Amino acid sequence: MKYKYSAADSQKRTSSGALTASSKEEAAEMLGKRGLTPITIKEIPDKSSLKKSLPLIEKIIFCRYLSTMLNSGLSLSEGVEVLYEESQNPLMREILSDLKFNLERGQQLSVVFEKYPQVFDPYFLTLTRAGELSGTLSLVFKNLETEMRSEYSLTSKVKGALMYPSIVFTAMIGIGFLMFFFVLPQIGKVFLNLNLPLPAVTKALFTASVALSKQVVPIVIGSVLAVLTAFFAIKRKSTQKAIWHVVTIIPMVRNLIRKIDMARFNRLLSTLLKSAVPITQAVEISLDSLASPEYKDLGQVFSEEIRKGKSLASIVKQNKAFPTFVSQMVATGEKSGTLDSSLSEVAQFYEQEVEEDLKNLTQIIEPLLMLIVGIAVGAMILSIIAPIYSVVGSFQTLSSPPR
Repeated sequence: MKYKYSAADSQKRTSSGALTASSKEEAAEMLGKRGLTPITIKEIPDKSSLKKSLPLIEKIIFCRYLSTMLNSGLSLSEGVEVLYEESQNPLMREILSDLKFNLERGQQLSVVFEKYPQVFDPYFLTLTRAGELSGTLSLVFKNLETEMRSEYSLTSKVKGALMYPSIVFTAMIGIGFLMFFFVLPQIGKVFLNLNLPLPAVTKALFTASVALSKQVVPIVIGSVLAVLTAFFAIKRKSTQKAIWHVVTIIPMVRNLIRKIDMARFNRLLSTLLKSAVPITQAVEISLDSLASPEYKDLGQVFSEEIRKGKSLASIVKQNKAFPTFVSQMVATGEKSGTLDSSLSEVAQFYEQEVEEDLKNLTQIIEPLLMLIVGIAVGAMILSIIAPIYSVVGSFQTLSSPPR
């Protein structure tokens, strides 16, 4: 549970904050160990902080600091205390406070991490447990930092490639909305009231814009509700699978997602094996962490096959979802006893492939968006401006003196 407190130090200076404890007594004990005398301790209603997640960069900093501090000879509890003083993120401070208290009571690090499943996934927990068992927590946190930095870099490249198309698309929607609900109605009222002969498309466009412009507020509210509904619907697995099947119809997108999954799978598996995690568990966790359903469903299958005595290379080779290059590199790594290094090389190869594919995808999307904008502008000219010129021309003809 989370408690809000106010307390005084030895010099009678008051301070306030929040901490996590199983009871008020434990909260008071935690404050006492910090040299604070509790004044008030109140339970904060649970707003499901366990459902919140940390930005990836926060986790990277967390792992880097812990690895550095453990290498410098500081104890784990001392390192956590330093991090608590430096951290600004409320959820991270809550986790660090919980860590410090439980570490002083003799609890293991992984036990505390288990209380925050949205922050520390099975991959993170497995590596932490392996580090605790082998006494190599410093190396584990270093490996975690390296892996998450690669993940952060890959994600940033994907977001960067999609940024320009997203901005252009959003601008198109915004301009279209303003034109249809605010500009066209003003023009449409004039021409409809004049009862001039207009093309059917132009007349329908003017009529619709004038009618809908009177319902802007309901339309905006309905649009916001639709967006919110879509946002929550996307979180459902059934919706995600439906979107996945639609998106992967496009060959270029499907290949890009597969390469991203291959990079992530090989990187995760390499890191787990370096940390001495059993290969059955490592393979299952790595596959379960991927985006594609065709890979996620293979975790238990691969694990069972390995338990039966089959090599990872033979299992990968039999599955058509994995490229031949991956199975060859896995076979080479198993024969030479350097499987983790081979997997790391494969991950780097696919990360470079993803970067190249993103560049190519951006080069295709940019002219395609320009073409769509051109078509939209052309349609606007043909349906509105051309009839206006036609009407103006007819007025000039009527007003010109006979010869």
